[in-house]
Amino acid sequence: MRKIATVFKWEINKLFSSWKRTVTLFLLPAILLMLALNIFPLLINYMSTGSINKRPVTVVAAPASFRRYVEENVDARVFDYDFITYKEFNEMTDDKDSFRKQIRKGTLVCYFASGDAFKDFDEVVTAYYEEVSSGNRAAVSEATIYVGFDENSITSEARAEQFIEGVLDNYQDSLIDTLGGDYSVVGSSLFETDSFNPVTDFEDYRTVANTAAARVVPGVLLIMMYYCVYSLVSDMFASERDRGFMAKLLMTPVKPKHIYAGKILAINVIVTASTYVTMLLLFFSSWINRSNDAMSLLPFGMMLTPAELLIVLFSIPITVLLMTAVCISTVFQLERMQDITVNLQLPLVFFLGDFFLQMVRGTRPVTMEYFIPLHNTLALIAETFMAQNKAWHVIVIYLFNLGLALLVLRNAFRKEELK
Repeated sequence: MRKIATVFKWEINKLFSSWKRTVTLFLLPAILLMLALNIFPLLINYMSTGSINKRPVTVVAAPASFRRYVEENVDARVFDYDFITYKEFNEMTDDKDSFRKQIRKGTLVCYFASGDAFKDFDEVVTAYYEEVSSGNRAAVSEATIYVGFDENSITSEARAEQFIEGVLDNYQDSLIDTLGGDYSVVGSSLFETDSFNPVTDFEDYRTVANTAAARVVPGVLLIMMYYCVYSLVSDMFASERDRGFMAKLLMTPVKPKHIYAGKILAINVIVTASTYVTMLLLFFSSWINRSNDAMSLLPFGMMLTPAELLIVLFSIPITVLLMTAVCISTVFQLERMQDITVNLQLPLVFFLGDFFLQMVRGTRPVTMEYFIPLHNTLALIAETFMAQNKAWHVIVIYLFNLGLALLVLRNAFRKEELK
């Protein structure tokens, strides 16, 4: 054990002997990933509007019910709003060419029409509920909400659909409670709610942010972990063997298994610590994102309970050990440095594919996914952020990955000793 600790300390000291190398392993990947996640919304906005500034949704003649809904609901606050009157909108559209240019640049227009020149939107909706409650089945409301966008722009159309599904659909569902009053349910009366409740507000933010994090964070962590493992294994095993230094090291009184164990321990400690730093920066990135852009990959309020955080923290070193085992096995099976480099880079394609698949999938993992090495870690972390993980999922994935890592290392060392 003392010899393993000696090799471990030697590798750690070698790493920290160069501040550039330390920053490259610990901070650079995390900072680059955080910047990419925060720049993504600006890039999408630039592609759709031609400007890095987020364009608000122009709301024409917004009724009091909509303004109140926007103020009280977290989902609605992912958009910025520019409230204008009918007169201001008419002035805006007088110059048709200028208005078309604004639409092409990504401007969304939400237009409230009451259908009655003498009543506003809320009055017409309230009158409709009165008619329905009186038994008039033929009652029709002329209140209409129009959404204008550039149909030739995929990003503008996607933003409009997100606005309709995330804001307008829920707003319309809320009208029966805010405007229907006693007419919607005979004999009942509206109850008063506290418009500011920090606990429920926080939970609402957490729900939105963690749902987004479940799509982004697992893939980001796996890509970063493998990048660090691949770099360190290449340096501590492949490069040292290629330079002949490993052969000299194995001639020392220290047994080969102690040398390998010390190096593996150093890789796991370094990569685990680097991944924890990345996680911290991802949480920090979410909590400074007060603008809560609708395109943000990490919206404001990402948070894990202590139990959920422990699940993620324990998953990381086990996953790093399995990645290390796979990389070392690859190094031991190949001789030429260029072949080793190419084969070590191939799993990055798998992790990138897994990342994009997780970004678009809308279903929970199936049982078989818990037995796919490394992918099962992505599934576990995603479920943890969604608060959907089960105890047996955690136990199975931990034991499966740990057992597989030890088996791969054992076979790799045996084959290396026979050479």
